[in-house]
Amino acid sequence: MISFLSTHVDDALAAALRENLATCGVPHEILLHDNRETCWGLARAYNHLAGRARYPLLCFVHTDVRFLSPPDWGRALVDFFASHPEAGVVGFAGAAVKTRAPSGWACLPVHNRQHLLQHVSPGRTRLREANPHGEAFSRVVVLDGMCLIAPAAVWRARPFDEAFTGFHLYDLDFTSEVALERANYVCHTVLAEHFSPGVFRADWREANAAYHRKWADRLPLSVTPLSPEALSDCEAYSAYRWLRVLLEDPKASPTELAEAWATYRAHARVRYDLRLLRHRLRAAWRGQARR
Repeated sequence: MISFLSTHVDDALAAALRENLATCGVPHEILLHDNRETCWGLARAYNHLAGRARYPLLCFVHTDVRFLSPPDWGRALVDFFASHPEAGVVGFAGAAVKTRAPSGWACLPVHNRQHLLQHVSPGRTRLREANPHGEAFSRVVVLDGMCLIAPAAVWRARPFDEAFTGFHLYDLDFTSEVALERANYVCHTVLAEHFSPGVFRADWREANAAYHRKWADRLPLSVTPLSPEALSDCEAYSAYRWLRVLLEDPKASPTELAEAWATYRAHARVRYDLRLLRHRLRAAWRGQARR
């Protein structure tokens, strides 16, 4: 029923993932691609694996993910797709709004949906739970790529865009594409553990810029229509968070900072101005604040 697809560069992690996935409780196969041989980006590797898969449900999963739910947790996912033919992609962290302003998958917190145990630093974990309506599955637009579950027919209609050659933003692009025609969801009935926190390095920012160039004419995206004021609040938050990321990175270029300041000024809020002042002073102390 489920084809689990993953790419790895560590035999021990791959073996641990295989052992964990075997607890899913439904007929399955596990296809692992050793990326030490090819150095493919995730979009290409996932398309390659999906083309070999034999089950109707595909689970694209990172090797640093473990499922903590009781045995047979796969049944909940199979049953959900069987009863929701409109479903596109299911994951464990996502947002109901994707702004035009640069961002990752997250948006203004009120629009985020999550259900996972996240490792935030060595020896520290945090249960990330955002489910204000107490739903089993929450509707979202975009999803984090730690684990993406979709019918094979959905992937065939909109495969991963291999123009994303690295390991970032393939997830936002894929789920944005699917959201144009189907409904994406965050699952709250199966708990997943994610061992690595996101890091917004230069390669992530480059992929992020490529995503926003591709989607410039179609963003923002939202599960439900938002008022101009509500959408402006979302854009302001994304612009603020993006600028904050850059101010905290000594390697951020003057061009990146200038563009981020311009985006933020278009949506500036006093509450964010005060927070940015603190971050800007820190950046100035490092000699990195440029406008």
